[in-house]
Amino acid sequence: MRTPDPIARTITARLVALQAAQRLSAWSLIITFLGDAIGPRGGEVSAGSLQSLMQRLGIGHGAVRTAISRLSADGWIERSREGRNSFYRLSPGVAETVLSAERRIYAASSLLPAETPRCLVIAAAPLSDDTRQAVEAAGALQLTPQLLLAFAPATGLPSALRLPGATLADAPLLTPGAALRSQLSEARQATEINVLRKAYLPVRAALDRGSPAATGDAMALRCLMIHEWRRIALRVLAVPADLVPADDPEPETRALIAAIYALLLPASEAWLDANATTPSGPLPAADQRLARRFGAP
Repeated sequence: MRTPDPIARTITARLVALQAAQRLSAWSLIITFLGDAIGPRGGEVSAGSLQSLMQRLGIGHGAVRTAISRLSADGWIERSREGRNSFYRLSPGVAETVLSAERRIYAASSLLPAETPRCLVIAAAPLSDDTRQAVEAAGALQLTPQLLLAFAPATGLPSALRLPGATLADAPLLTPGAALRSQLSEARQATEINVLRKAYLPVRAALDRGSPAATGDAMALRCLMIHEWRRIALRVLAVPADLVPADDPEPETRALIAAIYALLLPASEAWLDANATTPSGPLPAADQRLARRFGAP
C-alpha cells in the first residue's frame, strides 16, 4: 500500500484542526488566495481555478458560490464574465487594504529598533471601545483603562493617539516589570503563535525531506498556512526589540513560516502557471512584491 504523501497528510490534519476550532471559512480562504497568490500575478483569476483550489481545501462548490455572492454583495470582490467563464478580483479599495496588510504579514520582522522612542499617554477618562480599537490599530498598548504605552516620541504621536485632554510623557528609560512583560506577551499573541509553530514544525521537517508530491498540494498548503498566519500576524504588536521577553516565540515562528513559504513557492507557482487563468489566458508573471516577501533577497 502506498504511503500517503506527508504534505497531503499535513493539509488534512490542519483542515481537521481548523474545522474543529471553527476557524475555517470559505470567504476568508478566498480573500487569502486572491491576496497572496493572485495579487502579485495580475489580480484576476477564473472561477474554475478558484473552485479547484477550494475543493482541495475541503470547501465544496456550494459553499464557494455562497461565499462569492456574499463577498460580491459586500464589495470585497468584483466579478466579470467572458463567454461562459467567470473571473474574480479584489475590489480596488479592498486590494489597497490587503496590500497594506501585506506589509505586516510578510515583514521580515515585527520588532522595532531598540532605540525606538516610547511615550506614556494618560487619558483624561477611560477609553471607549471605539477609541481603544483605534489606539490598538495605531500600535499602542493599553496598560490600564486610562494609560497607554506608545512607541513614538510625544511630539510625533499618530493622530489616533493624540487624545483630547491626555497627558503625555516620554519614557526613554522604561524597564518592563513582570506585569508589563505579561501584557506584552499577550499583545504579541504568544499563546496562539506557539500553537501555530508546533503545528508547522513537522511541515518544515517534511519539506526538508522532499517537495510535495503534487503542485496542487503545495498551493493548498501555502494558502492554508498564510490563512492561519495572517489572522495572527495582523494582531501582533510591534515593539522595540529590547522590550521583547526572552521567550517571545514570534521571531522564531515568523522565520519558520518564511522558510516554509520559500520551500512551497516554486511548486505552488507552477500550479498557478498550469491551472490558473485570466480572461486573456494564463496568469502574467509575478511582480516584485512576491520576491520581496519575508525580506527575501
